Amino acid sequence: MKDCDIKIDIGAVQETLMIPLWARAKEAEKNNPIVRDLYARDIVASTDYDFSKIESGQVEEHQLVWAIRAYHFDNTVKSFLEHNSNAVVVNIGGGLDTAFQRVDNGSVVWFNIDLPDVAALRQELIPDSERETTIAKSVFDFTWMDDIAEMKGRPILFMAAGVFCYFTASEVETLFRRLSDTYPSAHVVFDSMSRFAVWGGNRAVIKKGGMDSAAIMKWHLKRASSLRKWVDSIEVVEEYSMFSRLPVMDDWNRKLKWGFRIASCLRLYNMVHVRL
Repeated sequence: MKDCDIKIDIGAVQETLMIPLWARAKEAEKNNPIVRDLYARDIVASTDYDFSKIESGQVEEHQLVWAIRAYHFDNTVKSFLEHNSNAVVVNIGGGLDTAFQRVDNGSVVWFNIDLPDVAALRQELIPDSERETTIAKSVFDFTWMDDIAEMKGRPILFMAAGVFCYFTASEVETLFRRLSDTYPSAHVVFDSMSRFAVWGGNRAVIKKGGMDSAAIMKWHLKRASSLRKWVDSIEVVEEYSMFSRLPVMDDWNRKLKWGFRIASCLRLYNMVHVRL
């Protein structure tokens, strides 16, 4: 990462990538973080972005959601790499995610796909390396598949952290159909939200966090099995509440723990891992 004062000038939807970046940076400052993302901390310190409009609109629970999400994605990718040492990971909507730096096993080949303005910003803050490449395209510009054509035949994991919710159902369907046709047997891991969580998230996070109304979330998923109406060969590897499978954190107060327990019972936020 470059040590300079980087100006942030990106679109409204893309600007939402600043929220999880801020959340991971805040988590890294804690004595006992669930994810220690020092890259995120350094990026926040190196940009001219006014994070106060995000921080002033957030509460502890919201900040932790993104840290917990990163924790689950890291664990899933690490497990996949343990069983597939020569794997390829494609991070859809990679934004300013530093998952590669957190989980790199020394052999994985990693691609981040994002819109050109975000990709340009990423290159300033997190330049490509020998095994990590940024592709400056929309995920719906399927020519990106040509850019990774030489990887076909290797185990592939597609990940999408906080991405699909910003698409419409028809867009998500188009993407899943294309991935299934082109990469049969590939794995896809993503986070999903219930209808109520999408509504609440738009109100509590986007509006109170100072984000543009163009960045509202759209897609919600009740059960991963319903994806089979799009691709009948999809196999659900696992599906679980984002607030389950967590380590015991002594600094989480009782109110926070109960809030996570309720969210888990109501299936508001979930992790989904499927095989195409």
